[in-house]
Amino acid sequence: MSQLDWREDETLTAQLRVMSRRQRNQAAYLALRRLQAPLLRIAMPTGWGVDPAAVDSLVRSGEVQMGGENSEALQLAIAELRDAPLFESEIEPEFAESFQLEAINGWLAFGEALGEMSEVQADSLIALARELADYLDKNMDNSLTMTEGEGDRERYLAGVPECFLSYGLGYFGTRNLETERICHEVVLAAPENEVTASSEAGGQLLHVCDEYSNQLASTLIQFSKY
Repeated sequence: MSQLDWREDETLTAQLRVMSRRQRNQAAYLALRRLQAPLLRIAMPTGWGVDPAAVDSLVRSGEVQMGGENSEALQLAIAELRDAPLFESEIEPEFAESFQLEAINGWLAFGEALGEMSEVQADSLIALARELADYLDKNMDNSLTMTEGEGDRERYLAGVPECFLSYGLGYFGTRNLETERICHEVVLAAPENEVTASSEAGGQLLHVCDEYSNQLASTLIQFSKY
């Protein structure tokens, strides 16, 4: 099978085209959920002035708003992030910190899109999770840093369906695409768009996203030690 360009393959966005606004919001939220652990588990530079409690409030209020309606709590959390000095900081971000900045920017975009969440807005947030996964894989390939779990990652790639391997991505890029597909299929199959954080289907999706996200954060933490 010839290698596909994941940036241009329309089959990756085909599911978005048949989603309702509420479903697009769920898909976009789940993409950000896959980037959540680096925000919660890795300390940010003090010069950024980001209160960890504000980040925790952001992700908790975002989960509640999985259905796509705006809320005062989420907007307050986003406003607090916007006021933090990190956007004026002259600190050159380290590798893990660049992930945190991109994830924060994703949350700001998510907040702006609530109530609308067009196909373009949702696709942009989903693409962010793909881009960061590929970015990590490429840095792992080009680095002499040895990270734990290499054997598990190789076994995963040896057993994953060919439709995901056809993009020629590494572990995180491939695992993110598989997780994304699972999320989109469940969101589309749910009756009356009822995939919420408290539903059985929603809980399962949060678990699969968190499992991936924690692996992402653990690898970034190992890089930050060197």
